[in-house]
Amino acid sequence: MAGRLRFILPFGAIVFVLALYSAYWLYASTQIRAAVEAWVTDQEAAGYVIEREALTVSGYPYRFQITFRAPHITAPQSDGGWHAELASLQAHAVPYDLSHWIIRFGGPAFLDDLRGPGSRLELTASDARISLVYGDEGETERVGAELMDFTVVTRAGDPPDVASIGALYLNGIVEESNSLRVRVMAETIVTAPGALEPDVARAFGDTLALARMDFTVTEWAALARDADAMAWRDAGGQLDITDAGLQWGPADLTAVGEFTVDQMARPDGRLSLRVTDPDTLAEALVVAGMIPEQNREALRVAAMMAPRGPEGVSLPFRIRDGGVYLGPARLGGLND
Repeated sequence: MAGRLRFILPFGAIVFVLALYSAYWLYASTQIRAAVEAWVTDQEAAGYVIEREALTVSGYPYRFQITFRAPHITAPQSDGGWHAELASLQAHAVPYDLSHWIIRFGGPAFLDDLRGPGSRLELTASDARISLVYGDEGETERVGAELMDFTVVTRAGDPPDVASIGALYLNGIVEESNSLRVRVMAETIVTAPGALEPDVARAFGDTLALARMDFTVTEWAALARDADAMAWRDAGGQLDITDAGLQWGPADLTAVGEFTVDQMARPDGRLSLRVTDPDTLAEALVVAGMIPEQNREALRVAAMMAPRGPEGVSLPFRIRDGGVYLGPARLGGLND
């Protein structure tokens, strides 16, 4: 008898634990479904229309997976009045950490009326996901995004400026100092036909090889509360760019700097640009029609006198009173 118990008791313990875990999973899945339904109700109360073929919670025993099958979402006119159709929308989390959810978008996706009445865009990607981490009070503490082999096909209306992106990575965290810290990088950004002026396309090409930026938004709560740029500025908010880079034809740049907004809510600030080859960049800016011919020599002289380092020549890039300047050369205005 004792020998039998030695084998039965461990087996019984395993069955008990499995039954307990199954009960937890069933209870938690019910709560999750109720929370999702409540979220949908809140969005519909705000004017959104959310339709779907089915809403399921699955994934037992390894995870919780929420699936919207063939969701159709229509925004109210106050938010643009766009309409989106997706093949699927999934969110999943592991049972021991329900504060971290990964959302996957199944394509192709269709966006209507985003670029005006009658417009229709078809969006595809080999992978499109968002990672969200929530705090104890339900506030978002971390966000990440990954987009691979993203393409846009215009089915009706005007095309957007970007036709495809090879890869896009984004990570953000809200820090205890009331700052949002973000790192974003995009590779192989192909502009749509006609998005660039012919001279710009001829001088720089239609593909940006790399664009990246690490930045911090201070006084984040003031901006996140109502998206009011003036209230954010009055609270002392600032965009601090700790590292940025651009590789686009003859433009091979890195930068640091800071920006805020002026009394007219226009960007105001400066970057310290490190230019690998200022002579080639100055020539391209003239060919592109971005600076007048007479400013080419002034820009070259400024580059000759500017500090030099391992990453090239340092030049100031400024936005002030609506004007955009590179060194002494005015590139244009924000409203040009």
